[in-house]
Amino acid sequence: MTTTFIITLGILILSVLAPFISLYAVSFIKKKDYPTHIKIQKRLFWTCVIAVLILEIQIRVAGGSGSLVANSEYTHTPFFKTVLVAHIIGAVLTYIIWGITIFTSNKKWKKRKTLLGSFSITHKRLGYVTIIGLFYTAITALIVYTFAFFL
Repeated sequence: MTTTFIITLGILILSVLAPFISLYAVSFIKKKDYPTHIKIQKRLFWTCVIAVLILEIQIRVAGGSGSLVANSEYTHTPFFKTVLVAHIIGAVLTYIIWGITIFTSNKKWKKRKTLLGSFSITHKRLGYVTIIGLFYTAITALIVYTFAFFL
């Protein structure tokens, strides 16, 4: 196995697990164990960000995104290109929303050790959007990976 294949497979596994880990973190809210919820979300977020950075570096080292999927006969099909673009856009938007949620929540949490008020509702809504985005990212990543490496 090549380094690129191992890195991409690892990131695919992380992408598939991320929404479930995030849901697990949400379970601590119901138990009012906010510090554990915060710790899991922050660690998962930074793990995912670092994984994406490693993937981007590997893509550049390997010769660009085209070189990753060069052996696939589906690379130039409209379906593959559409799913790939949709995956990238969805993942970027998800990570932006996730990052905004974490950084804003962290700032407010440090001040009051609670998220009382209108931001609590906003936090919950952004959390739902993030988890849906993580599922979307995982599903589209699985499709892209399957077409790029297995078909």
